[in-house]
Amino acid sequence: MHSGSSSPERWQREQPMAPTIQSIATALPPHSMTAEESEARLAPIFAAQGEDETLVAQIVRNSGIRKRYLSRPPGFYLAETSLTARNGVFEEVAVEIGVEAARKALDQAGIRPDEVDLIIDTSCTGVMIPALDVHVANKLGFRDDVRRLPLTEAGCAAGATSLAFGAEFLRARPGGVVLLLSVELPSLTFQLDDATRANVVSAAIFGDGAAAVVLADRPAPRPSFEHLAHKAVLFKDTQSIMGFDLRTEGFKIILSKRIPLLVRRELRGQVETFLESQGVGLDEIDFFALHPGGTKVLDNVRDVLGLDEAQVGAAREVLADYGNLSSASVHFVAKALLEREEIQPGRFGLLIAMGPGFTVELALLRGVA
Repeated sequence: MHSGSSSPERWQREQPMAPTIQSIATALPPHSMTAEESEARLAPIFAAQGEDETLVAQIVRNSGIRKRYLSRPPGFYLAETSLTARNGVFEEVAVEIGVEAARKALDQAGIRPDEVDLIIDTSCTGVMIPALDVHVANKLGFRDDVRRLPLTEAGCAAGATSLAFGAEFLRARPGGVVLLLSVELPSLTFQLDDATRANVVSAAIFGDGAAAVVLADRPAPRPSFEHLAHKAVLFKDTQSIMGFDLRTEGFKIILSKRIPLLVRRELRGQVETFLESQGVGLDEIDFFALHPGGTKVLDNVRDVLGLDEAQVGAAREVLADYGNLSSASVHFVAKALLEREEIQPGRFGLLIAMGPGFTVELALLRGVA
């Protein structure tokens, strides 16, 4: 671990208190698939379209994933391939696990539903109009004047984006309560007839799940962390390297080989510039909440920032147990950091998430007792 000062002059205790995580809760659909089951099912599917079966097996084995959760049993994805069928499942499952995660997070925080002032919900793996926040508000009993902000096209970065927006809301409206809700069901975007390398990788690494976070500018009921500052970086003319192409048959994944190169070339400079603007050095960062986009992504972030393997351990654990959960991933990782007791009071942390744009989201965090 790095061993720098835990409290530069700029970040002496804020008055009023900085936006603080009150609770993080997760929910998962009932079906799952192990890495061995993924290999056995995916290899013949892609081999039938001309892909090397051993290469598919290698991608699954190198994914770093032991198990993922699915909205439906594996056979569903072979039988139901239309966008209509898949999105119908999204509407059903997203509400089920979204409500479950939100209810648990509020209960753990000791917050009543009618105390929530803003709900920000994120998802990029299905379409709902009205958005998920409406269903959650109705089922849990939010006030009729609750503010709602659905973020539907920010991809894997959206969990960090919602945290930043929630913190900014609280700084503008002290005393409020924000609920962040990320629900992603990437399994429903699997394209049976697409043998591109991006679709093979997508089929091997993404998993379904939901995370809910309660944010407020008050002391948390248990050890947690506060959100001090945020920076979003949009790289010019990179919109074609990550995202979805919406087609008649559904969501076609876009994942470019340029992503690792961009991360290696740009990430450290962006991180150092951001931290310098906050009066904090990279050597003063003690814990890292990293979006687990994949094993190579984590390897690149570790190497570029000069981290110890232990500092990417929580992200690797989430990737292994759940796969890449898109916007929900950073919340799963933050929860794992808290459960592993890796966030110490007064110590600084850095959140990093990446998404379509191409975008990098950075947040400066600090542990609280």
